Amino acid sequence: MRSRQFGLGFVAAALGLAIVMLAREQEYSIYVRICGIGFNLDAIAVIIVASAFALYAVELLDLNVYHKMLRGAVIFGEDFEEKYMKQIFSLNKGMTQAVSHYSRHQDANVTVVDGQYTYIGQDRKDAYKKIRTFYRLSIGVLAVTACAVFLVTADFGHPHSKPNMSTSKADMTR
Repeated sequence: MRSRQFGLGFVAAALGLAIVMLAREQEYSIYVRICGIGFNLDAIAVIIVASAFALYAVELLDLNVYHKMLRGAVIFGEDFEEKYMKQIFSLNKGMTQAVSHYSRHQDANVTVVDGQYTYIGQDRKDAYKKIRTFYRLSIGVLAVTACAVFLVTADFGHPHSKPNMSTSKADMTR
């Protein structure tokens, strides 16, 4: 769990740095020339791309490690409640089963008849898919934002020459 928090903390800090850099209205870019095409590569776009990659790493860790561990714990809890707790208490579901019901059904609800709870819900949605959708949407937003920043700040096709000793500051800004 700490590595997930660290990863998400990194993403938040990187995006915070990008916002501060944007608010300062200074240019933080390097000139890049590839196949004869020159453009400026803005540091803000690089930071946003790094944030997207970090979020993807957190997604891999979350879905392939933590989510599987949580599923195992839930299955154990549901099994324990089904085999042992229902015999001790006259409940329709144990706590783990009730939480799972509300987690798995978008339209989860409960009715009470003669003091007995009946859990209802038809719109089943897997938690794995919900988590994956969150990460994919977040990474997509970061990718689109990075592309937008890049396109707005790239300055394609403008010649760039390294200043020599005789070039004045006024000449360098043209």
